[in-house]
Amino acid sequence: MPEYRIDPQNRTLTSIPGILERQLSAEAVKIIREGVLDYILVDSTSSAWTIQLVLEEEAAPASLDELAAAIRECLTGISAITFWPCYRGEKIPLERRVALVWDQCVKCLMQDLPGALGWIGEQHWVCDGMTIKLDVSGELGANWLNTRGFPERLADLLSKSVGTDVVVSLQPVNPPEDIGKMIAQQIMDDIQSSQIGNAKNGAGAHANGKKGKAPEAGTVILGRKISGEPMKLQDVIDEEKQVIVSGEVFSKDVRDLRTGRKLITFEITDGTDSIAAKVFEEPKRPINDAFAVGDFLICRGSAQFDRFTNELTLMPNDIMRGQMEKEERVDVSPEKRVELHLHTQMSAMDALCDVKQVVSQAAAWGQPAIAITDHGVVQSFPDAYDAGKKHGIKIIFGMEGYMVDDQSMIVSGEADGLFQEQEFVAFDLETTGLSYMTDEIIEIGAVRIKDGAIKDYFTTFVDPGMSIPEESTRITGITNEMVAGAPETAAALDKFLKFAGNAVLIAHNAEFDMGFIRAKTARYLNRAAQSTYVDTLALARTLWPHLRNHKLDTVAAHLEITLGQHHRAADDAATCGAIFLKGMEVLSARGLERLQSLNGIAQERAHEFQKPYHIILLAKNQAGLENLYKLVSLSHTEYFFRTPRLPRHLIKQYHEGLLIGSACESGELFRAIVRGTDHARLESIASFYDYLEIQPLGNNEFMIRAGEASSREELADFNKQIVKLGQRLGKPVVATGDVHFINPEDEVYRRIIQSGQGYEGSDAQAPLYMRTTAEMLAEFDYLTPEEQRWVVIDCPNRIVDAIDDIKPVPDEFCPPIIEGSDEEIRQMAYDRAVQLYGDPLPAIVSDRIEWELQSIIGHGYAVLYLIAHKLVKKSLDDGYLVGSRGSVGSSLIATLCGITEVNPLPAHYLCGNCHYSEFMESGSIGSGVDLPAKDCPKCGQPLVKDGHDIHFATFMGFEGDKEPDIDLNFSGEYQPVVHRYTEELFGKDYVFRAGTITTLAEKTAFGFVKAYLEEHGTHARRAEINRLVKGCTGVKRSTGQHPGGMMVVPPNRNIHQFSPVQYPANDKNAGWITT
Repeated sequence: MPEYRIDPQNRTLTSIPGILERQLSAEAVKIIREGVLDYILVDSTSSAWTIQLVLEEEAAPASLDELAAAIRECLTGISAITFWPCYRGEKIPLERRVALVWDQCVKCLMQDLPGALGWIGEQHWVCDGMTIKLDVSGELGANWLNTRGFPERLADLLSKSVGTDVVVSLQPVNPPEDIGKMIAQQIMDDIQSSQIGNAKNGAGAHANGKKGKAPEAGTVILGRKISGEPMKLQDVIDEEKQVIVSGEVFSKDVRDLRTGRKLITFEITDGTDSIAAKVFEEPKRPINDAFAVGDFLICRGSAQFDRFTNELTLMPNDIMRGQMEKEERVDVSPEKRVELHLHTQMSAMDALCDVKQVVSQAAAWGQPAIAITDHGVVQSFPDAYDAGKKHGIKIIFGMEGYMVDDQSMIVSGEADGLFQEQEFVAFDLETTGLSYMTDEIIEIGAVRIKDGAIKDYFTTFVDPGMSIPEESTRITGITNEMVAGAPETAAALDKFLKFAGNAVLIAHNAEFDMGFIRAKTARYLNRAAQSTYVDTLALARTLWPHLRNHKLDTVAAHLEITLGQHHRAADDAATCGAIFLKGMEVLSARGLERLQSLNGIAQERAHEFQKPYHIILLAKNQAGLENLYKLVSLSHTEYFFRTPRLPRHLIKQYHEGLLIGSACESGELFRAIVRGTDHARLESIASFYDYLEIQPLGNNEFMIRAGEASSREELADFNKQIVKLGQRLGKPVVATGDVHFINPEDEVYRRIIQSGQGYEGSDAQAPLYMRTTAEMLAEFDYLTPEEQRWVVIDCPNRIVDAIDDIKPVPDEFCPPIIEGSDEEIRQMAYDRAVQLYGDPLPAIVSDRIEWELQSIIGHGYAVLYLIAHKLVKKSLDDGYLVGSRGSVGSSLIATLCGITEVNPLPAHYLCGNCHYSEFMESGSIGSGVDLPAKDCPKCGQPLVKDGHDIHFATFMGFEGDKEPDIDLNFSGEYQPVVHRYTEELFGKDYVFRAGTITTLAEKTAFGFVKAYLEEHGTHARRAEINRLVKGCTGVKRSTGQHPGGMMVVPPNRNIHQFSPVQYPANDKNAGWITT
């Protein structure tokens, strides 16, 4: 709750401790003595107070400012105080009372109705009895204000402020014709703009988060109106006496100068470049508040070399508001799409979407929901939930995971037998490319293995019936001349299959070679190629996991196998066979003798040697969210290998409450289609998923450059196959964007981040931006209109309808449980109080104890005090001091329980011998240390001086319901002991270190940008570098652990009702698991 109201029991300002001891003016003192506190509004975010103060006589603003400063000195923890004076006595005539409160009432109302200001003009009004007659601009203005309840709302504010019921009557006044037309047109524009904005965003929130409408283009901020066409910033390269430029302000800095002037430095960009501008603000010509970051300005002035920055800088003489040339993208479709595949800045070093901005954008477009699907993590969920509540949009909580098929084997097929009795054929193919659909075989090589040795060889070129691409020739060395006159594919393939016979086939990365064999056998021989086969790539990953990679040449070098001409079929086939034989030696030494026994060892380490497929998991309900958290935890703690991996069997186990999507081109289904997998197998794969996914062709165009697809038409065909699969199987097919940034132009930031990580091809960024409904429909124009609507609008909304409203973290307070904590804290507090102050306790002590205990125990916070007591006592008993920070010192219970040494009672004397006490309840002395030395009047012993007069409300709020924040500082070397002791208290399964997130800071981003520019031989002004740096910052880099924060889960709950867990920075040797 950002704001709450306090209705104090004691409504006099004199009750504020020490207020009358301040050196104040006579008028301020009079306000203190005569003013009445009506209520206090507290902004819990900023700790600012608004005090409604009832007065009978006029108070000068200066006196109220003086009083506000004095109250802040007396009461700690208040950032600012604003008075709302109300004049309710009869000493001041009604008309004067209205005049005194008029501005504050109108200003308050303008926050909700900013458009009203244009109609009431100079706010001319008269008081006629109990009626306030207010002039407004014509009947049009009166109608506009009446339909919005303006007179009634203003009358209510005025009545409460003057203590008398008044009525506001609007008096239409016709201004001069030209002025009337100008105001009417301006306000109608405001209304129309507001209506359009509300229609777009539903909740009335703009994508940029600003409220109301900025002044119109053409408004002069400095100097004179500017005419002339702005030049592009990229063309401003030399000093010039006068240039006109325009751009969006993306940074602004204001410095006060000793001369009384201000130096305003701001940076603007027009998309082609950026430049810094400097202008001096004169006290009589303020412009600082006239523009802000995000505004679009037109500037006219000189381009000068700045000797302070050593750069060309703009010195504007004239500044006015402009209109951004780029049209804002809007979603005008009556029926909206929903994005179900989106990455935020929590997708480590990969995505750029600020979750609050992207939710705001979806809401501004009127889209009813949006899914958050970061890579392997759920760290954006809390901010996404808050943004969803703010903008009235449904948040779908999900994740893009990395699935490994632990049910796929080293050996595929049913054949079995002893190694020594089995016949094998190791083979290799060279091809024109990577696509089974459009590429062809150009060479086949094979060796027959029997009795543990190579017995026979097979090799042939193949005429592919097409020209061999240059890239294929570069890799294999095979030219068109070499295959000229060779057998065509059908004959060569038939010959190879006869050579293989019934032998078990062996290949390195067998899925690729077998994919070609299956596809070409079906196409050219019109039959199925059915054979058991062994994948030596999977075998090598299992037997020799320490290798940096498991390419054929790397494994051969490790095993000291001589590799002939790499990427020639015969040599690679012989090497593959030799690797297999070496592997059999290792397995025989382990006692494994049968072919199918290979799959046993494969399953044990499947998550390490299997290449993961991408998969989307969406939580349907609260149970699904808990299962999602479990999967995230397991992927990070049990199955992490370079990425957080999820074995298929785990996904099946925790499928309840989750929707499983087939994801992007790295998904299992898409990869199978690219490999040319037969229809029966495709249907089997697709049946695992609850919905299927297709994406714009631009997302996958890199596959053409990589040789995995021949053209955009083939990419479209891949998507068509998925659509047909969904229709045949009755599964929804959804069009998603795999969004990594919001707007198309934001791709430059991802380009820089990926370049900084050494990614090849980072300049060829896929268009992974957020799309409107019309933009997404246009991406699938190769489908029928019915299919377009089905995948873009219907199916995504069906999925949204199937998903509940979910909270990522429970609302309720869930403290740890220690039986008897309430009574233990009560007893401990009273025992220590009696030990200090004697029995019976002074009323001021017992009253404070009971007041605090009522709040602490009544709201379930006693266990927090008891935990803090136990931790502090443990540390002190072991000889390590503990420091307490913050407002815990305002709790007497915390003092009596040994949590803090600060005594919050009023300044007082205390006798340690006879318990005599003497309290300074007037508040004249703020701290006991300021008391003069004094001896006990009863026993003559020197009195102890204590007490710092701190209100309990500072710690737990005026109602005592604010969750206590007990900050304890333990010695660095003792912290591990405290953490282990906490585990002893609550059990290891219930105690976790608080996790932290490290993001790309400006300094690191600056290095990325500089390196990128240098790599491309580009010089950029510091302003342009700053723009690029700002776009890159905030992206998650890694995770860590809070130096002291811990999370304790109650024994009746489990951690996955609150959060997943992981090792900090995914380091299993960290010794702790964090949230």
